[in-house]
This record gives sequence, structure tokens and C-alpha cells, in this order.
Amino acid sequence: MKNKWKRKFFAIYTGQFFSLLTSAAVQFSIIWWLTDTTGGSPLVLTLAGLAGFLPQALLGPVAGTITDRYSRKMMMILSDLTVASVTFALFVSMYFFEPSIQLVLLVLILRSIATAFHMPAMQASIPLMAPEEHLTKVAGWGQTVSSISNIAGPAVGMSLLAASSIEWVLLVDVFGAMIASSILLFIHIPKVQREATISTTGILAEMKEGYEALVKHPVLLKLTFVMAVVAVLYIPLGTYFPLITRNHFERGVVEAGVVEVVFAVGLIVGGSLLGVLGDRFDKVKTMAAGMMLMGIALSISGLLSPSLFYIFVVLAGLVGLSGPLFSGPFYAFIQTEIEPQLLGRVFGFVTSLSLLAVPIGYALAGVLIKLAGVAALFSIMGVLIVINGIAAMKSK
Repeated sequence: MKNKWKRKFFAIYTGQFFSLLTSAAVQFSIIWWLTDTTGGSPLVLTLAGLAGFLPQALLGPVAGTITDRYSRKMMMILSDLTVASVTFALFVSMYFFEPSIQLVLLVLILRSIATAFHMPAMQASIPLMAPEEHLTKVAGWGQTVSSISNIAGPAVGMSLLAASSIEWVLLVDVFGAMIASSILLFIHIPKVQREATISTTGILAEMKEGYEALVKHPVLLKLTFVMAVVAVLYIPLGTYFPLITRNHFERGVVEAGVVEVVFAVGLIVGGSLLGVLGDRFDKVKTMAAGMMLMGIALSISGLLSPSLFYIFVVLAGLVGLSGPLFSGPFYAFIQTEIEPQLLGRVFGFVTSLSLLAVPIGYALAGVLIKLAGVAALFSIMGVLIVINGIAAMKSK
């Protein structure tokens, strides 16, 4: 019985691996298909990007509230089955009829809506199965699975596209979602005891309860804003790694690929370290250390001379390694501090805030690059992330 919870998570994350891997393959394949079909139309690619994240960002609080109302296990299964159904519909359409860009965008929207329900349901289920003292370790396992899937997914999509066509990539994703939902059928996730008055309250009243649970916890509220600011600063930088490699270090596509691989390896190493050692350290201090490591690595990257490219490669690995060190403990902190019956709503608000920060980050990065250059962007963002790390440390 001692390791029964570990076996549960091994099964769950095995299913999640196949689902995330095939979803990443489909996401890459669809973007490539849209690029190829439209000749790289900026409008269509922008719409595709918005379709992929905006529904999830806007629906987060509502999805979290519904997740808290019903079985979290069933919400995850329904989310996976929704992804499978809409992706299969796109497969049929592309196989038998003329492919439609409008239909592809609609499918991206529906997949994003399903993800809006799956994420809070998954995160809110973890403390129902794992001992509180091991929540950071579980977060590390999840970070590792997510990193490997997101890294390998585009490679899988590219290989399948080279060997066949986009329709068969879509069909592989259907099987991935089916595997994940089938495994969940055999996993027991305890149900949360709810108050007797809950059936008489409306969605808006329950959303307010989740919001109040967040704002009435001063430490968590501060950390949530810190994480949102870090999302503004950090998320766009992944897009600009090739740009700094080309424009500042004056290297080519091979070197840009090396930077991406080292960054990806760093992500996996960071998640693995958290999965092994995460429970031994204070969650907030681990978050702060991760932010400061990332900020220092980025600051130095922007100050390097073009001849010191291979030092930049090492620093890119440290940037990747630091990501799970602050995101994993943050999720574990929420799971520790918030009552189980409110977790879905709180995660819905937190996820929406982070996602809505993404376009702000890209706009800010674009302005800074135009004014000061890409190297200066890395240094400025690095200093700001260090400041956020200090703020996280002082939040308690």
C-alpha cells in the first residue's frame, strides 16, 4: 500500500505522455499545413495561435468552477474524448473532402476548450491521490513528462508528415487521447466532499468563491502575480533563441538547433531533479532559486561577446533547467494551501492569468528588440526575472 499512489501516477502520466506527445505532433503538423497551404499568411497563423490559447485563457475560471462541481476524473476523460472526437472529425474531413482552413481553426478552438477543462481537473486531482509531503515531487514528474512530450512531439509530427500526410498524424492523436482516457477509467480518484448548499449556488457564486480563496491568501496571491510577470518575461524568449543565435552570435541553423536541443535537455533535467529532490526543499525558496538562476543565465547571455557562443549554449541549458524549478513548486504550493473543493477554480484563475500574459510578453519583447536589440532583450528580461525571484523570496 505504501507505493500505491506512485503506481497510480505512473499509470496516469503514461497515458498523459501519449496524449501530450500526439497533441504536440498534431499542433506542429497543423501549423505547418496552414503555413504551407496559405503561403505563410501572417493573418491565418495569428488566428491559429489565438485559437490555440485564447479559449483556454478566457474559459479558465468557468472551467475550473465546473470541474469543482463534478467528478474530476470524468472531466479529464470527457476532455480527452472531446479532443479525440473533434480530431477524428477533422481526419474524416481531410481524408474525404477538400480541407478547410475554417474547419481547422474551429478544431483548434474546440481542442483549446477541452484543455481548459483538463488542466484544472488534473491539477486538482493530484492532492487527492498523493501525500502532501510529496506534491513537489509529483509536480516534477509532470514537468518531465510534459517537457519530453513537447520536445518529441514536433519531431514525431515532422516524421509522420514526411512519411505520409497530415490526416494520419491526426489519427495518431485520436489514439493518444483514447489511451489516456482508457487508463483513467481504471484509476480511482477520490471524490471531494461538497457542502449540502452547493446545489443551490450558481456558477458565478462558485467562481467568486474561487477568486476569494485566491485573494484572501496573501502569499499565494503575491506568488501568482510574480508568476504572471515571469510568464510575460520568459515565454517569448523561447521564440527568440534562434534570433540571438543568428543576429548576435552570427551563427547558422545548425548552431540554432544545438541551442534548442540543449535548452530542451535542460527542461528534462530540471523536471527530473524536481521529481527526485523536490520534497527536500521549501517550495517558495525553490521557486525563487529557479527564477534567480534563470534571470542570471539570461542576463549573462545578453552580455556575451559574439565569440563566446558555446558559453551561451551552456547558459541556454541552465535557462531550461530553471523553468521546472519555479513552475513545479508553484503548483504544489497551491495544492497544499487551497482546500480540495476549491482547487479547480483557483487553478482556472491562475492558468487564465498566465495565458493572458502571453500576448503582453510578445508585444513587450517586440518593442525592446526594435529599440535595443535582441541581446539587450535577454539581459533586460534576465534582470527583471531576478527581481521577481527576490520578490518571491520575500512573499512569505
